[in-house]
Amino acid sequence: MGSIIFIIAYLVIIWIFLIKIIIKRFKKGKTIPIDNAWKWTFVAYFLLGFGDLFHLGFRIYVFFTGLGPDESFTNLAIGSGYIISGLTMTYFYIAIFHAWSNIYGDKYSIPSKIKIYTIILYSAFILRLVLIFLPFNHWFEGDATVDFGFDFRIITAIPIYIIGILSISLLFKDSKAEKNEFTGININLNKGNYMASIWFVVSYVTYSITLFLVAIFPLTGLFMIPKTIAYLIAFYYHYKNMLNR
Repeated sequence: MGSIIFIIAYLVIIWIFLIKIIIKRFKKGKTIPIDNAWKWTFVAYFLLGFGDLFHLGFRIYVFFTGLGPDESFTNLAIGSGYIISGLTMTYFYIAIFHAWSNIYGDKYSIPSKIKIYTIILYSAFILRLVLIFLPFNHWFEGDATVDFGFDFRIITAIPIYIIGILSISLLFKDSKAEKNEFTGININLNKGNYMASIWFVVSYVTYSITLFLVAIFPLTGLFMIPKTIAYLIAFYYHYKNMLNR
């Protein structure tokens, strides 16, 4: 019950603010132009909320309908949620990268490097698409299953580590540099990116604990709670310093 209450609260909070942003932009219409960095940051958090509607929404449905953990529909729903959120979260970090490129690319990088980064990220995304649909993940069979002496979902997570670490490190490094040596980037915008990047790191640490240990110690799945809280805090900083402006 505690985890369900937390999940509902999380979904309500993130969608209240996403809808608030959408309504505000709709009312403003064309009177205020939207830059690409704003668009990509909004796309990132929209994908986060959209994927979790399935991943966590299915869990809420299963709980309140009283379906057992071993029933076929339960496994189908939870497994589908894993796949959908796995894909949306992967592109979440690609969207963050595009936001970084639009804000910091001209000042802290060069076009050739940005092109290489883009190729790496989208190659990893394609690999993630392939891996996530392989049967060795056992998405529809409840708990993680060890086939090769380890949980195959660790292999499936490698591309999202490549994408996430590259995107977060670029955002953290350049927002920190801008914080120390002002080059003209909006101070509030940079502060939002810097603080959000710190909480992205926290989310990766807690996610890693679950990923690498959940097949052996199922209770480590509880670390997904601080992971989710970290995303909410990152969203708060981006909302306060960018998306609401």
